[in-house]
Amino acid sequence: MFKITQLPNGVRVATAEMPHMESVSVGVWVGVGGRYESARLSGASHFIEHLLFKGTTRRSAKQISQTVEGIGGYLNAFTSEETTCYYAKASHEHLNILLDVLTDMYLHPRFAATDIDKERGVIKEELLMYHDQPDHYVQELLTETLWPEHPLGRSLTGTAKTLDGMDRHALLDYKKRKYVAANTIVAVARSLPSR
Repeated sequence: MFKITQLPNGVRVATAEMPHMESVSVGVWVGVGGRYESARLSGASHFIEHLLFKGTTRRSAKQISQTVEGIGGYLNAFTSEETTCYYAKASHEHLNILLDVLTDMYLHPRFAATDIDKERGVIKEELLMYHDQPDHYVQELLTETLWPEHPLGRSLTGTAKTLDGMDRHALLDYKKRKYVAANTIVAVARSLPSR
């Protein structure tokens, strides 16, 4: 069974009891993905997903990783056509640590110019890699054919041209407009603490 609670700021929190589990899973879901991007900002959601792992005003990229992995946890993210999700899993007693790391990434990303330049290169390498994978490339060609001149017909990673056109200001503006409380769900699945 799950429960949804809306916080005063508009964030929805979905919780699910899983009494048979010794772990906790936390996901921060943002209602933003490829279908909400303009042609000029194609790939922005995926670009921002990468940047949130590059450090915050409180933690370096290494500290983000070490904080979660140091408790035996796992941290990752993905971007789809309609959502971007940042998620973590660890032993159930570490819920507060996972929430602290994920909310720090969501609320206080650094967006350093050097990180933006580096990730732009990383994502361009991803684009080349995807074109070397026939199944992935065929899927992109199919969606482009099914959805011509529509955001759903564009690659989630964008293109070299759109990636080059996104500077720090454009990425921060996009994040400011899309990463808002009313567009965010925090999902937590774990066993309840003993009473």
